Amino acid sequence: MAQWLIMQLPGAGDTSCNWMLVDAGGHALSAPETGPLAQALAAASGRKVGLIAPVGDVLLTDVELPPKSGVRPQQLVAYALEEQLAADIETLHFAVGPRDEVSGRTAVAVVTRALMSRWLAEFAAAGIVPAVISTGASLLPDNPGHTVVMLERDTLSLRRAGHPAMALPANNIGAALEASLGNELIKDDLIFYASPQDWQLRAAEVEALRKHCASLKVQLLNAGPLPLLSPQLVTGSFINLLSGEFAPQAASSSGWRRWRLAAMLAAALFAVHVGGLSLEMWQQSRSEHALDAEIASIARGALPGDSGTGAVRSRIERRLLAAQSESGAAGFMPALSALAQALNGAHASLQALSYREGGVDLKLKAGDAESLERINQALRSNGWQAELTSGGAAASGYEGRIQLRHNGTASKVH
Repeated sequence: MAQWLIMQLPGAGDTSCNWMLVDAGGHALSAPETGPLAQALAAASGRKVGLIAPVGDVLLTDVELPPKSGVRPQQLVAYALEEQLAADIETLHFAVGPRDEVSGRTAVAVVTRALMSRWLAEFAAAGIVPAVISTGASLLPDNPGHTVVMLERDTLSLRRAGHPAMALPANNIGAALEASLGNELIKDDLIFYASPQDWQLRAAEVEALRKHCASLKVQLLNAGPLPLLSPQLVTGSFINLLSGEFAPQAASSSGWRRWRLAAMLAAALFAVHVGGLSLEMWQQSRSEHALDAEIASIARGALPGDSGTGAVRSRIERRLLAAQSESGAAGFMPALSALAQALNGAHASLQALSYREGGVDLKLKAGDAESLERINQALRSNGWQAELTSGGAAASGYEGRIQLRHNGTASKVH
């Protein structure tokens, strides 16, 4: 579970602050400590940081805003409060809280922009980005049926169920409560928180409230206000001053900035890679088209009258099948088959052949003239017209020519 460092920022004139480590539920993991801001910052490593601003530095109020106007609430709040504030609204930062459904009014926290900038600059110098900044009055526990009051030096923080938190001067505690609560004070059950030091100084004033309210319960903050306020800062509902122009940037946004250059370089590399592949594919496509054109040109020369469409291999196969079908048994392939049968077992070899108009002219070489005659007779016995047209002795054998035609094919003299 994530740990938090809760810090109570020093007020005007203070040089030290209070801090405490808490768990994800806001429960103390260590006793509160007091010391210089630098010492507190050393404990922030690896932890979320929540800041509690001095009550006197933040004005808490409420305004009536239209439920839906299409305008940013901060802009509406600034103009709604302009007449109530002594400072120029351009110098102020407005943090807007939830809208009360019963009263219809919206809680607002006001702080100077210069003070917000100074706080954040101090932490940024230490490499720390706070997760939340709120004021102690907003962090008082909401106790149904009771009005919760906290005395802290010269300031009263007040939270009443169903009403926005308030911060009041504590010069006169009774008068401050009567001014803020009016006739409701006599019916209120008060829970009053104070440090032992403040109680010793103001106990008489606080006890005097008993005759002005329904009941009074006093609780001393022996460890200071941090144990009381931390649970609400971590898990409760409050006005976070880190809004608008001071809203913390999302981790994904800062992470993107860190990785933006690497991402741009990766995108550029990918673009170059895709461009190279595209160029290579274009070059291959051009080569393929050129090769197809060359094959088509050769096919047109080898296949006179061809349509020129379809795969070249298929077209040649179709042409061969057509030629074989037209020639029937007297075609070139049957002649070769008959010659292969006649040469089987004969001591002879084929030297050359030519085929034209259904006839095959063979040039054979054998051991002697009788071998050629046997080949001639074998062809005749297989139904072919075979005629030994010439013959003569040759080196290491006998050469002769045979004119071969199938029976029924007219003989032509060449």
